[in-house]
Amino acid sequence: MKKLQMKKFVGTVVFTCGCVGLVLAEAPEAQSKDPAVIDAVKQVAQDMGGAMVAGDIDKLNQIFADDWATVDSSGKIFTKERLLSDFKSGKHKLLSFELGPIDVQVFGDVAVSQGSVKEKRTRNGKDTSGQFLWMDLLKKREGKWAVVRSDGARVVLADSPEAQSQDPTVVESMKQFVQVTGDAMVANDIDKLNQIYADDWATVDSSGKIFTKEGLLSDFKSGKHKLLSFELGPVEAQVFGDVAIVQAGVTEKRLQDGKDISGQFVFMDLLKKREGKWVIVRTLGARVI
Repeated sequence: MKKLQMKKFVGTVVFTCGCVGLVLAEAPEAQSKDPAVIDAVKQVAQDMGGAMVAGDIDKLNQIFADDWATVDSSGKIFTKERLLSDFKSGKHKLLSFELGPIDVQVFGDVAVSQGSVKEKRTRNGKDTSGQFLWMDLLKKREGKWAVVRSDGARVVLADSPEAQSQDPTVVESMKQFVQVTGDAMVANDIDKLNQIYADDWATVDSSGKIFTKEGLLSDFKSGKHKLLSFELGPVEAQVFGDVAIVQAGVTEKRLQDGKDISGQFVFMDLLKKREGKWVIVRTLGARVI
């Protein structure tokens, strides 16, 4: 449904450098526990899939923010305009989908949503069905949730379903990975960060441009960006074989070009296991306050 291969994307590096801008507030934003709010965010995923199956371009236009963008499989920007065009022309067709469990965290008008999906679909007339992990960053605008960033990855082909890992050790290792990443940034350990981030890591920065691993490492190496300290909130993780997604809130004290840009953020990382080691291939997130 949503996390089509074309939705290879990210938004903010949190622990990151380029944030999808939000209005600052003075007090920490508590994570919402309101079931109605969480269900509303989850419903966006269902509505998105339904609109794609129906080829409802007007509905998709409402679900995706005008500034929605992602990094496609070739490492280039993929915009809302192209997304809608692909469905309108029939280049991409979603025939059916089945969502798995969805993890959601909501902080005020910002939310992150992640899950798995089994899809039957075609692209350019070819069967591209399979099982995927996906993640969306949403913002509430004019009273409605809109998707501003997305990413995802194929887990397995349609004819060889991969069960979600229930091994607490595997899930815990994903959560620990987030802590290790933050520690490496605080220590300004460039070698460690080079190991953590995949060479093809990329995100879409707040200006809508591609931000690469090279730029990330350069910012830390030069001192342009400094993470002084951080405190993680609850971390949620989903693992399917060699693909995983983690999400969390984080409070950071950090500097950019010598200016204090400390605050509270929410983020998601897409990870893949390569040569026996987990690496981050995409990230998205936003400032909460």
